[in-house]
Amino acid sequence: MNYKNLLLTTALGMAMTSPALAGSFVIDVEQDFSGNSSTQTGEIDTLGTSNTLASSFYLGDPNTAGTQFVDTNLESTMDGFGFSEGNFTAIDGESSVSLKYPDDVADKNVVNLNFVSGVGGTQANNGFSSDEWFYDDTGWGLTFDYEIQGEVYETDNGDLSIRYTDGFFDTYFEDGASGDRTKVMRMDVEGSVIQAANLDIMGKVSFDDEWADNEFVRNFFIDHESGESFYDIASEEGGAGIPISWRLDTNVDPPIPTADQLVELESGALVRQTQLNSTVRYEVPEPGMLILLGTGLLFLGFIAIRGRRQTNDNNLRAQVPQV
Repeated sequence: MNYKNLLLTTALGMAMTSPALAGSFVIDVEQDFSGNSSTQTGEIDTLGTSNTLASSFYLGDPNTAGTQFVDTNLESTMDGFGFSEGNFTAIDGESSVSLKYPDDVADKNVVNLNFVSGVGGTQANNGFSSDEWFYDDTGWGLTFDYEIQGEVYETDNGDLSIRYTDGFFDTYFEDGASGDRTKVMRMDVEGSVIQAANLDIMGKVSFDDEWADNEFVRNFFIDHESGESFYDIASEEGGAGIPISWRLDTNVDPPIPTADQLVELESGALVRQTQLNSTVRYEVPEPGMLILLGTGLLFLGFIAIRGRRQTNDNNLRAQVPQV
């Protein structure tokens, strides 16, 4: 019997049948910026962004079902589509559209740590700011890179809509004093839901020991309820491998771009730029499930040791001459 699969199936089953929890968390930056003898922020409910420049590249007519598109703030990807800054005439032949690359701060930064009710103030932020880490070289901040893919599709009632199917958001710690930028989490995209102009993109948190190779990164995000780090819970390499879900709530209006918003690039791709506000929340398994997993891992270790001993005993018996 594959006990590990059984354990994970049981744990995931508990997560699916239990009420979904918006997992509050804290961030540990290993420095006490607020003078309260703590290196952690206050309890955070969501991360917030504001007026973020979003660039969408359509590989065909966005008014046709099946058209693929890519949203990104990575300049290398944008360059690959033949993007350039400046003022252009939209494909309607009349409207003027201004295009620009995302600003390294204003269009990539988390502007708010949205604390749970009753938490806030300088001590709760523990040195966090939306942009002072860049302009004043003080404190720290969070930024993100992303590249996500989707398609235009026809709904059951015959309307056109959009859905996201793949891609990632990478979160970075920005150190104001040193200027270092450290990747601290990846959020893999698995799907999306759209109602009117409200868009929810969702997926799972992941870590790769190629970059999550030190204690700072592994202990950066900590689940408030259990006290376990996101890495220890979710990593399939060094952690328990229990999924942590995330959901990004944003706005896109209209979902299908209009002719006055689109510019055709030399590559033939069409591009639209809009400004979006968003919040990101995380859903962490209940503490009881984490306890179950911890107990189960001990059980798996016991089974593995017992199995090895049994195999060794059988091998020894096979080697003893029979009288």
